[in-house]
Amino acid sequence: MDFVKTVLHGFGHGLVNSLAGFYLIFSYDAEVQEKPRSALQETNLAKRRAAQQAEKKQKQPNQEDPRVTHRVFQCCVLNGIVFGFSLFLFNYGFQPVLKYCLSFFMGERAGTIWVYVQPTMSYIFELIWVIPLFLLSKVINVFWFQDIADSAYRQRQGRPQGISNFSKYLSDMFISIVIEFFFLIQASLMRMLPLMGINIMISCVHLCLLNSLYAFEYRWYNMGFELYKRLSFIEENWPYFLGFGMPLTFITMYTPSQYVSGCLFAVLFPVFIISANEADPVVNPTGCSLQLFSMVVWLSNKIIQSLVTKSTPQTPSKNYPTHLHSSSNRISR
Repeated sequence: MDFVKTVLHGFGHGLVNSLAGFYLIFSYDAEVQEKPRSALQETNLAKRRAAQQAEKKQKQPNQEDPRVTHRVFQCCVLNGIVFGFSLFLFNYGFQPVLKYCLSFFMGERAGTIWVYVQPTMSYIFELIWVIPLFLLSKVINVFWFQDIADSAYRQRQGRPQGISNFSKYLSDMFISIVIEFFFLIQASLMRMLPLMGINIMISCVHLCLLNSLYAFEYRWYNMGFELYKRLSFIEENWPYFLGFGMPLTFITMYTPSQYVSGCLFAVLFPVFIISANEADPVVNPTGCSLQLFSMVVWLSNKIIQSLVTKSTPQTPSKNYPTHLHSSSNRISR
């Protein structure tokens, strides 16, 4: 009974924390505007310096760091209005109107013609508009998400620490991408299990933890935590991260296409970055770890080791632990 209460407590706390970004996001830039006002009251010298800096910013607006709400607004415009609305307009505006015109002018033959026109038109639309814009937004979102995370972290936590060693940074980033890719495949395979209902539940658990990792990874990286520590913390405190990733998973899991899912994810994900930056994860005291990442960590290690061995046989490769146990189950803010 205590185990169930602990799990529900962690899950509920994570669920509430994940939604906090929807109202916390507007407090970031407000604080930035208030800080210069208090500094102006110190001395006349401070006033002159602040005025000079303000003039420089007006003359060189492109060099100013992007604000959090500004970047979030850009994500909404690109992914929601430009990309998302174009899909909606094509599927629920252009196609029905064209089908109605064909039926009006062609009569009974319109149904036969539409069987060939609709898939051809959809293929051309995806080829010349949807796929290029989808790939372009993916690339742009990478930089914008990083800007949002860094700006939010600087305002709340201070200067990001990051991973000081550049080679270690590249290794951490590359292995992180590989592990997350394999974990996404693992989640898809779980959905193919011949267990009605249970397969969807297991896949949903995977996606909840993965979405939580996506959101918290920016903050933890700025704190200087390496990949094995990030994964270990999620596995050990899975009730909280299960609840944190639930809203984004639920919204993006049941969509008519991967493009719509990607569009919704890109629009909402900046908010969850803010939520992760403000969150205080609840530690799971039961000691029951959900080691779902162990298989993909082991597989990634084997693949990377084989690649490194083929290229430089005498150089040992860095090996992340397959069983992710950290010395402490708390990552402080």
